[in-house]
Amino acid sequence: MDTNEHTPWRLAIGDLFTPERTHWPDNRFELRYFDGSFLLQICEASPSEKSIAAFRHGAMHIGLHYEQGVIFFLFRIDGTWAWSDQAFSIHLVSEADRGPGEPSDNAFVPLTVVLVDSNTGRVAALRMVTMSPRFARTFRGLIDKQRASPFDPEAHKRTIAALYTKYRTSKDLADAALLQERAGSNLV
Repeated sequence: MDTNEHTPWRLAIGDLFTPERTHWPDNRFELRYFDGSFLLQICEASPSEKSIAAFRHGAMHIGLHYEQGVIFFLFRIDGTWAWSDQAFSIHLVSEADRGPGEPSDNAFVPLTVVLVDSNTGRVAALRMVTMSPRFARTFRGLIDKQRASPFDPEAHKRTIAALYTKYRTSKDLADAALLQERAGSNLV
């Protein structure tokens, strides 16, 4: 039996986001990285129809802030989510998922965005937008910079805490972002 085989991750509205979880922390999000692909999971308790519509159709803005070896992925969705951020390190991604993916120097790169009902663990809405070639190149360049640097998890946590003292809000990080853009057209 080949233990390296991976079951494809299937996402569908109404299905569990992951089979083993029926609850997620409310108002939380996580940027996931899989061999060069990006997925943003957003959790909201019992999202209303208005919230789902804003999630699906509101303009989405993304940004990158890089400081002291830490990448902050930033996003906001008009009508539902204000600027939010997540510190990202390739060193915290599982070894199996750290690959660079396909070269995409001059291509738009998809970003899958999933709204999960945190009370049930079920997918409430899906959308896919694109990151511009410039954004994707910059993001991958920062990831490569992290790959080439030594990593200490405790130092990483201390650096993030210090940066959150300097930048009190996600909007502060967005205002100081290295790069910010409106995500490309919805693909779904």
